[in-house]
Order: sequence, then structure tokens, then C-alpha cells
Amino acid sequence: MKRLQFDSTALRYFLTVVDTGSVNGAAARLNVVGSAVSRQIAGLEQRLHNQLFERHPKGMRVTEAGRILADHARRVEADAARTYAEIDGRNSHHRQTVRIAGAPGFATSALPRKFAAFQAEHPAVRFSLTIVDASLVPDRLRSAQADIGITYGQTTEKDTAAIYSHPAEIVAALRPGHPLAEHESLHIKQLQPYPLALPDGGSALRQVLEVTASLYNVTLSPAFTSNHPAALHDYAMQGDAVALCTRPAVADQVMTGRLIARPLDDTLLNAGQLQFQTHASRPLSDAAHRFLRFVRSDARQLFQAPAPGPDPSMALPKAERLGEK
Repeated sequence: MKRLQFDSTALRYFLTVVDTGSVNGAAARLNVVGSAVSRQIAGLEQRLHNQLFERHPKGMRVTEAGRILADHARRVEADAARTYAEIDGRNSHHRQTVRIAGAPGFATSALPRKFAAFQAEHPAVRFSLTIVDASLVPDRLRSAQADIGITYGQTTEKDTAAIYSHPAEIVAALRPGHPLAEHESLHIKQLQPYPLALPDGGSALRQVLEVTASLYNVTLSPAFTSNHPAALHDYAMQGDAVALCTRPAVADQVMTGRLIARPLDDTLLNAGQLQFQTHASRPLSDAAHRFLRFVRSDARQLFQAPAPGPDPSMALPKAERLGEK
């Protein structure tokens, strides 16, 4: 059987068109003429007997066949980079980059500190963090655009594996002095009278919240939605709004006393996990392996709730804590 091999230049030109969305954009990035890019694309399409792009006046849209080839090309690039890093791994000056795709929340709030702590021990390692919608994290792993994916969920998707997970407690984030602050824990029914700040509808966390609310005939009508957790937290600091999120995502605000966190008392809501995912069959680089071991060894500090100072709401007279005049 004849082996099918792709020319590396053709794949590089093809991926650049995928990334830029046009032949002209790819030509400018590659510093070549547009006809050279077009010839490479045409050659690939002829060899594969498939159209790789749909041509539109505003650019090139990748087809399903093109998406499959793009995933392959990115894997080839990632494998080559990893092989080079392993061969050159004894050179202490060689820099390895760990690419991470994370859903908004935990990835933005807790990970940067871990990057810095890890680099104190491994100064040659670099990190690249891309924040994407939770539904896109598996795609980043499959296409080799990320070595590690971090997201909230209850299951994993095809071709991905959860190599480390931790229970993700969902909490209501409130300003100090909020009428609900006197409760040690809350039920989702108690939130109805207050403005809600919720993650976007496509997030795994939002879907879990919606399913749980429906079991209690509760309709979640958010006053504010965002895919940026910090925006939800800032909103909760105003008035009587309540933001729903995982505890690690709001850890900094709780530690500094800007918000307080009250757990939501429901088994279904706390069935999800924060997962560190990888591709199910693609080997990890040495640097990525080392970072994951570092995360597991320091998991308690990474995931535990911080010890805040005294709850400012408790210093208020009870009438004020209840919102009474």
C-alpha cells in the first residue's frame, strides 16, 4: 500500500489560510505572493480529491475535510515540537512551552499563580493560556492547539481524558451585608427575589444550574450574564445581586473580603468537577507532565477555599444584615 505523505510547506501554507481566513492574509503573513499559496491549496485539494475551503467574497471558510486536515496538520506540528524538545531536553537553556486552554473562571483566577510557582523551580518552562468557551476546550485538545485543557464538567468528550479532577463546589457570591449573608448555606429557591449574575447559557455550569432549577420549578432569570467571571463578581458587589460560580473562581474576592461565599445546598449542583484534561492518545511533553505532577502535589492549596478575614457583614447590627431600616 502506497504511503500518503504531505509536503510540510503545503501544510504550513494551508494552516496559515485556516488561521487568517484568506489567501491574501496568508500570503502577507508568510511573505510570499498569493499565487504561491493558491497553488499549494489546489495541490492538496487535488491530491485529497476534496475541497478544503468554501470560497466566499469575504474570505475562505474551511470545509469538514479541511477541518480534518487542519487537525492532522496541527498534530504534526505539535509532535515535531515535542520531539525536538525531548531530544534537546538536556540543554538547560532550551525553553519548553506548555499550552493550556481553559474555560473562564478557575483558569483565570487560580492558574497564573501556579505558573509562577512552577517556574520558580523550572525557569526554562513557558506557559501559554488561552481562555475559550468550555465547549471548545476538547476541540483545542483534539487539534493539538493545547496540551492541557481545564474546564468544569461531569463527563469527558471523545478523544479526551480527565487525568486529574477535583470536586467543584458551587457557591453564591454576595457582598458583605447582603440580606442572605446570615445563612450558612443557601437553597436555589432562596435566590429568586434577588438579581442574578450568571455565566453565559452555553457554559457547563449554567446548564447544571438550569437543570437543577427546573427540578424545583424555579426559573432562573438573570439580570446580568457574562462569559467573564470577574464581571459577574463585580456586579455582585453592587446592591443585592447574587453571582453563582465555583468556589475557586471567587477565591480572591473572598480572601480580600470584597465578597462572601455561601454554598448551595443541593447534591446535583455539586456533582460537577474541575477537570484537567489531555488528549486520550497523544503523549505529553516532559514540561506538561511535570506541571501536572506539580498541580496534583499542591492540590489542597490550589482548590481549598481561602481563609478570609472576619466577615464584614457580621459586624453590622442584625437589622442591617437583614436589609431592614
